[in-house]
Amino acid sequence: MIKLLQIEYKKLFPYTTFWVIFGLFFAFTPIVFYGAGQIKIDGFPIDFATMYNFPDVWNNVTYIGSWFNLLIGMLLVILVCNEFSFKTFRQHVIDGNSKADFIVSKILLMTSFALISTLYLFVLGAIFGFSSGGGEFLTDIKYLLIYFIQTLGYMSVGLIVAVLIRSSALSIIAFICSILAESIVRALIPDAIDQYFPMKIISNLTPFPTPKGFMVEDMRNAVIADTMSLNTTLIVAVIYIFAFWGISYFILTKKDIK
Repeated sequence: MIKLLQIEYKKLFPYTTFWVIFGLFFAFTPIVFYGAGQIKIDGFPIDFATMYNFPDVWNNVTYIGSWFNLLIGMLLVILVCNEFSFKTFRQHVIDGNSKADFIVSKILLMTSFALISTLYLFVLGAIFGFSSGGGEFLTDIKYLLIYFIQTLGYMSVGLIVAVLIRSSALSIIAFICSILAESIVRALIPDAIDQYFPMKIISNLTPFPTPKGFMVEDMRNAVIADTMSLNTTLIVAVIYIFAFWGISYFILTKKDIK
């Protein structure tokens, strides 16, 4: 497995798009997070600077980081499609690698991407948290694991699309349209069903931060009552991710090597 991952990164390091997308993530996440904490609204009962404090910083920084998951998912789409466009997938199979090796290598790559971005958010959260006075460092650090799963989820959807379509431009369009199409379908069905749709499950993993004073207690309880619990959402998301991997392998085995 290590060898498969090494091969993936040998192909990645010279690839400009990889550096650009992760550069945007590394640069803009702290900028947006810092900027959000500087918001001041006269008469508004919230000091947004408290979003840097432990333990709230973990929910807050992962929520901001989740805004860039669509970009990371698109990167995965491009990388997988390049394997077909440049015939590297075909060459690997000719050289003796199996189709399963291809899927495993992409899963390892996705996992490494998710791990890199999660570790980066951990560093950001620690810096902001300790800079704002410290506190309960480990409380709610679970949001980093949740973000890790969410990032895997977006890329896993991208994997299916890329394996099915194999063209970078069309796959990116299909990736974005699949998210929009699900939103339209969800609007037409009852909430009891729509909450189980894959992209809603994945996007809901990093919940919108609700600082004290943002909602009165009755409104806060109503929102929680109408939302699937975070633990349930996490379990369903993991099931979807494994299903996406299995479906990607199934599609790959049924399509010709080109």
